[in-house]
Amino acid sequence: MIHATASKMRRRTKKISKHRVILYVAVLALAWYINYVYENGIPSLQAKQEITSATFTDSNEPEVETIAELMTEEAPASAPKTKKAKYSGWAELPAERKAKELYYAYHTISEEDASDPRRNYAVCFNADMHCPAWVAYLLHPSFTGDAKRVDNYQYDPQLPVNIQPQLKRSYGGDYSRGHLLGSAERNTSRAANDQTFYVTNIAPQIRVGFNSAGGAWNNLESFVNKQICSDTLYVVTGCIFEEFTDVDGAVIAPAKTINRNDEKEIGIPTAYYKALLRTRKGDSGKSVTKCKASELKCAAFIVGHRTAKGRKPSVQEMISIKELERLTGEEFFTNVKHVPKQEANASDWGL
Repeated sequence: MIHATASKMRRRTKKISKHRVILYVAVLALAWYINYVYENGIPSLQAKQEITSATFTDSNEPEVETIAELMTEEAPASAPKTKKAKYSGWAELPAERKAKELYYAYHTISEEDASDPRRNYAVCFNADMHCPAWVAYLLHPSFTGDAKRVDNYQYDPQLPVNIQPQLKRSYGGDYSRGHLLGSAERNTSRAANDQTFYVTNIAPQIRVGFNSAGGAWNNLESFVNKQICSDTLYVVTGCIFEEFTDVDGAVIAPAKTINRNDEKEIGIPTAYYKALLRTRKGDSGKSVTKCKASELKCAAFIVGHRTAKGRKPSVQEMISIKELERLTGEEFFTNVKHVPKQEANASDWGL
């Protein structure tokens, strides 16, 4: 009886061992299959999702730019920086910074004129200062026309009204309503000019000896306009609010003024700057995003915000884009891969 029972147990053990081998092989096969699907199927799906996401992002961009680059401006093959700008094809854009006081708006002429879908300008607005931090835009002969100055100072429709100053009249005191993108640079149509009077494009500027004819800032604007070319000049005009030491050693301290229109406290910039980028030739027909560093030139000019009638752009006011980034904390021309940011050659700009 005991012998019979032992014999049954051996047969049962052999049967169970056989089943375990089959189960073990099945588990190994399943593991191999899961690994195969993960390595071959999942990445393909991720790539498809990335393409879909990129297509969706690009579909939000205006389809055309200037006459010189109507359909040629493209995003670089790979993003050259860690920080990002909203539109990958806008070569003039600094990267967006995440800060509670900063608000961004991106204006196309098509907002008011559907027949002209070009972009007009982008703005980073500092709500604490009630003043723009920077405005980025293109300068090109195609923006020249015979439209009249509208003088219609108004709120920016893309940003909350409560963070914007009311500017039906000048700020009051010594300060005029200074355009960062000038009205004269957008007279191709009423729609283009009208947007330059959004208050997010306006900052307080000393009238006498700075913003007026012959003033330091007015002279810099004239200098920059002479750099316009058929390949397009990319410009970022911005404000510095921290203490600033001018080229002659004069120290300009931070200050604020009360806007007489709405009693809001407005930050007074201690200095204004312009960052410039274009092709060296000026008529290459190439997008800056497709140029080598040797084909590009860039520089920045900073002017202390004070009365300086007759002061003209000079080598002393010129710095590299890299140095301007250090001073401001911004990252300029982030969509252009080969910007020679360390360079600032006076001869490149006729100085």
